[in-house]
Amino acid sequence: MSVYKRQDIPELLSAIEQGKTSPVYLIFGERYLCRSAAQEIIGALLPDKERQATSLQHVDGDQEDLNKTLGILRTYSLFTGRQIIWVTDSKLFYSKGIAKNIWDKACKKKKKNEEKLALRYVRQMLDLAGVSAAEMIEEDITSLSATRWKKLFGFTKPKGDLTWVQRLLGADQDDKKAARDDTSIDVMSMYSNAFEAGIPPDNILILLAEAVDKRKRFYKFIKDKGIIVDLSVETGSSAAARRDQESVVKDLVLKTLAGFDKKIEPQAIPVLLERVGFHPVAAVMESEKLALYAADKQVITKADIDAVIGRTREEALFELNEAVTSDKLEEGLTILSRLQESGVHPLAILKTLTNHLRKLLLIRSFQDLGDPQYSKSVSFPAFQKGYLTKLKEGRDEWSSLLWKNHPYGLYMLFRQASRYSCQELENNLKELLKAEYRLKSSSVDNRLIVDNLLFNIMRTTASENHLS
Repeated sequence: MSVYKRQDIPELLSAIEQGKTSPVYLIFGERYLCRSAAQEIIGALLPDKERQATSLQHVDGDQEDLNKTLGILRTYSLFTGRQIIWVTDSKLFYSKGIAKNIWDKACKKKKKNEEKLALRYVRQMLDLAGVSAAEMIEEDITSLSATRWKKLFGFTKPKGDLTWVQRLLGADQDDKKAARDDTSIDVMSMYSNAFEAGIPPDNILILLAEAVDKRKRFYKFIKDKGIIVDLSVETGSSAAARRDQESVVKDLVLKTLAGFDKKIEPQAIPVLLERVGFHPVAAVMESEKLALYAADKQVITKADIDAVIGRTREEALFELNEAVTSDKLEEGLTILSRLQESGVHPLAILKTLTNHLRKLLLIRSFQDLGDPQYSKSVSFPAFQKGYLTKLKEGRDEWSSLLWKNHPYGLYMLFRQASRYSCQELENNLKELLKAEYRLKSSSVDNRLIVDNLLFNIMRTTASENHLS
């Protein structure tokens, strides 16, 4: 049928709403853009959100049994209407031709200290080569000859220290051989044959992948008979790459603000793009913050950006506080990695987190008093003019800890604190104390200690389900 680009998505959605659908959609490219586009397509295919509970099946490609997915696709559903199988991180289009691309992603994640994600990409590369982690551990992937490496993975063996690859594989002994075998040529042919023969007319397959081998037979079939959405973004630091990246982020910013019925003044856009960088998720999150901060204002200004989006280490530490208290683990680990790479000492990070949690504990104690009564749904104007004014009465002794904060900053602190119990905050402070002790007395790598701290804090709070 067609290959759509980012700017063509409205046209695709309009076609779906007019009843022009496809049995298979392939969406590939930048991860966040793919997920966002998939959700829009699913929304157009299943406009009744209540039906999505019975008509939408999500499959994680990292855990996928391709034969099982194909079986579901070929089966008539007990429910009437469209049935969508949505596969994220699909491996159907992987081949040695993109092994170098996957290796580069693994190295990038390792450099950012995101070892879990690095391991995921290394495993994908092994899957393409048809070897297991156990086999590579036994053979010692670091000592492979250049010829052996090239034969397995299809690209020249990288120079430098590769012991981290062996270490990551050794730390994860769960050899997913079945997932590797599923990517065989036979399964590829089975998918193509199934669609060529015809699947139940109401069944639709949506596949998401970061990279694809366009030589695959199934890719060519989808290009001819299905829908492909190419959301790849040029990488690198060339002028063309920067223009492409800035265009993506700018579109996301404008679209996000439009959802809040907001606009941004033209001279403020370059400032926002410079501070956010090419991080689509961050662009959306920061735009949402700006929209909320602007309140009744219709146009976002540079002053708003200066007030909300920081660029100093202190402001980065504040962003880490927000990520931790919002249970955004991936974002927290990313900020943590950048802080440590820029030379911020782990003890300074712990000190900032400790001070923040102590403030939240104090605020949570105020909320538990019940006089004045705090409501999680209170608006900022009502908080500033009503609740905060009453709370300050007779509590001048807390002025050095709280009242010196900007009213909007206090408003956000009260919102954060309301998601916890005092006991949860006390438990998190204990975790911080343990981490501080380990930093001062243990030989364990400091980054591991601080990363582990974030996992412990978020695991504890998530298990309690908070109070929201």
